[in-house]
Amino acid sequence: MSRTDTDAVLADLNERGYDVTRLDGDGPVAVAAGGEAPGAVTDRPLAVEPISRPSPLTLASYLAGAASKEQAVLFVADDRTGHRATSVLEQPFLLAAEHDGHREFYTVPDRILLQDGGYAAVRTDGSLTWREEPADGTLTDGGTDAPRLLLETEGEAVAAFDSVAALTCPGPTADAFPYRYEREGDKRVHVYDRQRDVGRYAGVAAMKANAYRPVPLPLVPEHHVRENRALARAWTVATVTDGEVTYTTATAPGR
Repeated sequence: MSRTDTDAVLADLNERGYDVTRLDGDGPVAVAAGGEAPGAVTDRPLAVEPISRPSPLTLASYLAGAASKEQAVLFVADDRTGHRATSVLEQPFLLAAEHDGHREFYTVPDRILLQDGGYAAVRTDGSLTWREEPADGTLTDGGTDAPRLLLETEGEAVAAFDSVAALTCPGPTADAFPYRYEREGDKRVHVYDRQRDVGRYAGVAAMKANAYRPVPLPLVPEHHVRENRALARAWTVATVTDGEVTYTTATAPGR
């Protein structure tokens, strides 16, 4: 995202009556407060964030950071990036899909640390999907009839949990996944099934070349956006074409 386009958005906000404060360092390039919000989604201050790589995790991180400061996010992007960001942010918000109230999740690069200190793995050449399915009517440890969480590859479930809460601290047990791996004292990566050591590799890349893959964490929105969730949904995406600013706003307004 060019500085020229960002400047155009800040100038447009200024014309809308915002008090625009430019910032230095990490975080948003500016905060705009007090003006007429594009699309009237929120009257809270807007954290202006230029983006070039709108991964779901990046977007969630910006939204969470702004919401914790009682701000909404105004993303500045080129047309292509803006379209990609909007597809992640629109309903279902920060989700790959949603069916009958049950969610399919994006994944993030973080690997799943197990209680024994190893990391979760599966053996597959296919894609991995985290999704919820209706609960079977039994109560979880938390006392709620929450949807079960499944990890699937090529249409087959390879791990299942009572709910998304099972992936939070202290994390799953070593037998929750069909494989686990860790770097041992010989400086090689050892892969184990539920009974034994099934392979030793020079590194994770070599492990993956033999179809043993680290399991990525699902991006569970409420695990990333913990404060002011309604405000986090009050996002705006600004794009600039031939000097003209166009705003796309959330369809579900925040507070």
